[in-house]
Amino acid sequence: MTLLTGLLALVGASLLLWLTLVGLAMARKLRRDHRESRSRERRGRYQAVLDGGDVAAIAAICRDAGTVEAQVDLAVSIDAVYPSLPSEAWEAIGAAMQASPLFASLSAKLGSRRPVTRARAALVLTRPGIPAVVDLIVPLLGDPDPDVRLVACSGLARAGTPRAAEVLIWGLATRAVESERIIERLGALWAVPTILLTLQTGPPTVADQLTDIVPSGREVELDASLARALGIAGDRRGGPALSTLLERESVEVRVCAARALGQVGGTAWVPALIAALSADAWPVRAQAAKSLGALRAAEALAPLERCLSDRSWWVRANAARALRELGEPGIEALRRALDHDDRYASDRAREQLALHAVREDRLAV
Repeated sequence: MTLLTGLLALVGASLLLWLTLVGLAMARKLRRDHRESRSRERRGRYQAVLDGGDVAAIAAICRDAGTVEAQVDLAVSIDAVYPSLPSEAWEAIGAAMQASPLFASLSAKLGSRRPVTRARAALVLTRPGIPAVVDLIVPLLGDPDPDVRLVACSGLARAGTPRAAEVLIWGLATRAVESERIIERLGALWAVPTILLTLQTGPPTVADQLTDIVPSGREVELDASLARALGIAGDRRGGPALSTLLERESVEVRVCAARALGQVGGTAWVPALIAALSADAWPVRAQAAKSLGALRAAEALAPLERCLSDRSWWVRANAARALRELGEPGIEALRRALDHDDRYASDRAREQLALHAVREDRLAV
């Protein structure tokens, strides 16, 4: 074989390999496009049925969701219509799923050896918020796979029952899931009664299969996390408990309680926040000042004015900002502070007055 013949053979083989790879890529793209087209059609059909509320039709799509792709499409479709449907519609969807073979099939897959199978089964089962599913997925909050635990956490929040709240609080106490993920799900009206009961009586009892789970991740104070959840929920029922937490020894708990009181609103907690302006720990004083500003607490004018000369920079800064948020009386206090003996107080007052002037100029445009 000559050199030229060898080169031609090599070029031919390379060209053949390139054409084969291009063909495979195109075939994969066509198959993917076909799957995506089928998925879009199926999701549109599922959403129309779920919106319609016909129990027989909902039962039919539950029977239809026998493949992995169809089950994922069903979960996505349920999430798509979730915000717009009334509770009666969700009860109908949950009842139809429970009566279908899909429910038993997915329940069995919760015990699969494959994490992705467990996670997918939990995802689909929990989308309608069926109360009976809560105890089925409780063990998954202690699953060795972190993604499975996150799906279980989300599913418990979707159920929105007292039992679900109890298990999520247990997850906080043992750090089964990153605390932020649980707090943001507990920050809802449905969880407030259970949170308040926990603050009174301590963490609830959980299922036996979870009692041996070893805590993981950074240790957090349970009461501090529950205070944050109450703040996110913005429910004034949490006010009395939060004001009590302001008296705890833990600085973290007091800071979280002060922040939450500013979020739940109402004037009943203003005296407790004013008292917190004299706390020994500067983070508590700083957060109390910030919350008083958020509440537009006019009665806090004089205490906030005194905080302009606090030994902590953050307390001075938050007090000055809070005074600006009080409106004209607070602005007058900031103007008085321009001649304050403490130059740090006058600096903070000057800063907030400048911000006030900028805001006024923008409003005038």
